[in-house]
Amino acid sequence: MDEKIQRVLLLEDHPDAQQWLCDAIHIAFGADTQVDITSLVKDSLALADSHMYDLVVADLHLPDGTGTALVKHIKMKSNPCFCVVATIFSDNQHLFPALKAGADGYLLKDEGKEDIALMLQGILEGKPPISAMVAQQMLHHFHQAAPAEEADDSLMLTNREREILLYISKGMSTKECAELMSISYHTASEYIQNVYRKLDVHSRVEATLEAVRMGFT
Repeated sequence: MDEKIQRVLLLEDHPDAQQWLCDAIHIAFGADTQVDITSLVKDSLALADSHMYDLVVADLHLPDGTGTALVKHIKMKSNPCFCVVATIFSDNQHLFPALKAGADGYLLKDEGKEDIALMLQGILEGKPPISAMVAQQMLHHFHQAAPAEEADDSLMLTNREREILLYISKGMSTKECAELMSISYHTASEYIQNVYRKLDVHSRVEATLEAVRMGFT
């Protein structure tokens, strides 16, 4: 993601967490970054339809529903923005539904404010913001999968698609992939979309997990 983060939608119902996450966002992207805060899913959906956002940060448990509803809604738009979940839950029952909904990152609220800010800054470099404990949980889940049940999905990918999967699993942006492969930005985007479609994933986080499972990293 090469554009500046200028406007953020924060879905969080606890006042202390609202302020803490807002501070982290300003540390990451500058004090002039506009942060629209709401504590209800229904209000966040209305804001998402009436404004253009560069980033959405959403809690999972809200008084009127779950933040995954906002993530799904955002990803259905013609120009979806980056979506990051910020929660206290690291278990599979919360993690994987959020990723399936299209979340591009997953942060735990017990991280330090500066650590959260640093991980959010990685968005500008195409690096999915994921807390270390969450990354370990995801790797453990996929390492526990029975090999007999796993198809060799890499056989579905062309050589160029395998190459770009390797690059995005290392956190490289679409622009960087295009430069490394000596192709246009548009062509690189098409390769990435083909990889998503063939592997049935919806974000760089899920693509990276598949790359790990397939032995690409």
